[in-house]
Amino acid sequence: MSTVTTMCNGVNVEVFNATMNAVKDDPKKGATVWTAKTKWKGGLKSEAKLRNFTLGFDEPEAVAGTDTTVSPHETVLACYGACLTVGLSLNAALQGIKIKSIEIDLEGHIDLPGFLGLAGIEGLKDLPGYHTVKAKVHIKSDASKEAIKKVFDRVVKYSPVGLTLSRPVDVKTQLVYDGA
Repeated sequence: MSTVTTMCNGVNVEVFNATMNAVKDDPKKGATVWTAKTKWKGGLKSEAKLRNFTLGFDEPEAVAGTDTTVSPHETVLACYGACLTVGLSLNAALQGIKIKSIEIDLEGHIDLPGFLGLAGIEGLKDLPGYHTVKAKVHIKSDASKEAIKKVFDRVVKYSPVGLTLSRPVDVKTQLVYDGA
């Protein structure tokens, strides 16, 4: 007996719907935990392990890195763009809307004084990190602009990475000193 799947935009809609129905039936199944582990690789380099994947990080030379790979803050932008892409492809597929392409231009605005310990410079924000993130989403589809806008609005409203960036998150960081 073969299983027929409903594919749209490369998304197996039946698999997603099965997950959604499982969470509807037992909302506790929707409470998931994601993990990552990072390790210092010398200088300003680090490596992150996420499931079976490894990502490397470094900083640009201007902040004493060796510019061998992406920085953590650039990755935050990429994660938001990737989250929007997933949401757009998935939500369009659930509506039967075929997408031809999605491209997202992202930029993040960081003022370095807070990170560098030089707070109080007029016209700049003192806190390290992004104070503004902008995303410009380009979508090609045969669907109407109104249909795409409806999908877009839903995705922006419920993007997990977008919501993580835009609201306070309870971050708990603990030191575990392993000695000399």
